Amino acid sequence: MAITTARLPKTGRLFRQGLRRVALAAALAALGGCAGLGSFADLGAKRGETPYGAYLAGRHAASINDQQKAAEFYDAALRGEPDDPLVLDRAFMAALAAGDIDRAVRLAERLVEGEPGQRMARLTLALADIKTGDYAAAREQIAASAPGPFTALVGTLTSAWAAAGERDKDLVLEKIGAFEGRTAFALFRSYHQGLMLDLLGDAEGANEAYAEAMSASGGSSVRVVEAYASFLQRQGRADEARAALEGFLVFAPEHPLVRDHLARLARGEELPVQVRSAADGAAEALYGLGSALMQDTSSDLSEVYLHLALYLRPDFDIARSLLAGAHESRKRWEDAIAAYSRIDRASPLYMNARIQTALALDRLERDAEAVSVLRRLSREKPDSIDPLVAIGDIYRAKENYAEAVIHYERAIELSGTPSDGDWTLYYARGICFERLGEWDKAENDLKLALKLSDDHPLVLNYLGYSWIEQHRHLDEALAMIEKAVERRPNDGFIVDSLGWARYRLGEYALAVKYLERAVELQPDDPTINEHLGDALWKVGRKIEARFQWNHALAMNPEEKRVKLLRAKLDYGLEAAESAEREEAAAGATGL
Repeated sequence: MAITTARLPKTGRLFRQGLRRVALAAALAALGGCAGLGSFADLGAKRGETPYGAYLAGRHAASINDQQKAAEFYDAALRGEPDDPLVLDRAFMAALAAGDIDRAVRLAERLVEGEPGQRMARLTLALADIKTGDYAAAREQIAASAPGPFTALVGTLTSAWAAAGERDKDLVLEKIGAFEGRTAFALFRSYHQGLMLDLLGDAEGANEAYAEAMSASGGSSVRVVEAYASFLQRQGRADEARAALEGFLVFAPEHPLVRDHLARLARGEELPVQVRSAADGAAEALYGLGSALMQDTSSDLSEVYLHLALYLRPDFDIARSLLAGAHESRKRWEDAIAAYSRIDRASPLYMNARIQTALALDRLERDAEAVSVLRRLSREKPDSIDPLVAIGDIYRAKENYAEAVIHYERAIELSGTPSDGDWTLYYARGICFERLGEWDKAENDLKLALKLSDDHPLVLNYLGYSWIEQHRHLDEALAMIEKAVERRPNDGFIVDSLGWARYRLGEYALAVKYLERAVELQPDDPTINEHLGDALWKVGRKIEARFQWNHALAMNPEEKRVKLLRAKLDYGLEAAESAEREEAAAGATGL
């Protein structure tokens, strides 16, 4: 949470003393802060666990997205300085970010004593009241919040859901009506008005609001589609419910929730009701806000809203999946695994949760565990190709191409006759065959992937690049890569392919043009930097060429490239390539 200058005069004794220690703290941070939490934890210990040391450690923990540690350190600081408003504020926000909402509620009660209008504290208290069914108290909490954009959106939705909990339809319409004419909030208004009137039994009003939400979203919001389909089925309009769900598949053909709802309809089963209480409705609002804020990776507000949604509705699997995804985006793999582990086995999102768990384990270099998770999932879901593909992807990323091929082939066998959606299977297996030196098989897979994908840029690029490297079908390969660049002009790897194709054709000046652009787009790739060095050498810019080769060498290239890069730096391009050819020829003859 940002701290405004208007609040600085409230800073207490701890931080008046702390300001005198800033220079020392900064020096210690510079010496050891990059090593992790230890430096700040030690700082607190050396001062007898001083509140200021704990506060610094909390700041550092928050800066590296360890919200649980941040909460612990801020609580330690608060125990030493229980009346300092800045520490209290930090401890409160850290509790929210860590998902300890019960703790946050207790801190919010203290926070509003000194700052009555504190918006997030008032919201937290209002949600606690909604959870216990004290809807009037919840509305009073929101009314006491300081005005502003936050209150206008979150506070209004919370107040409206509290009114729905009181079953006061007139008040519901009054509260939600505050969004009338505000284009930015149109979808929130119509969707939540539909949910509220549906909860209150006003079928006519709910139908009108749901239809408006469908129109505002273009049928692309899965939550709107799910809610409307459930409502339509309960109104005896199952065919319309099916049509709404099938319409969503245009946007996400394999969405597990929509596929699950269509299967339920086919079996004649009742679709789940989106909202069964005011608490569910407020959780839905918080989920929507958290989803909308997911792109802002500089703030943890998205995760705060999702934690609050799960506080109100612990079985909210789609919110838990989104929270896990937020952890993944911040590379908090252990937190992501913990969140995914709480998704119920019966949930349509269970398979995705297990696959993402495996991928998170792989990120943590726990490959054996990752594959074990996926093997168990494959046994549980023997008709699904997804676990097999995920195993193949893990092995392919580790350059164990032979093992990857085995799992891709099992997935291909299970998928049956090739269809458009299967192009990624053949593309992935084709890459593995190419890496294994089985070019005929690779070429067949890549050609089929190209046909099934309707000339996807990735396939155009890979097949075209491979042909260029083999000096085959040069005109066709060049045309394919140019087409890929037209479709993805800002993809550094594809632009690199076009530059390298020009290089292979002896068009060195044109190669430099494209390869310089590729390096701009993908500056940290060693192969692209090496390619640019080669092209620069060919046009006589040898100092720049050596700079690029040095740059490539510093980027941890593949081991087989390291020796060649060093030879280029020592002897120049032609001599290095000549030595490479002689070595390859000697190896081929067994000398």
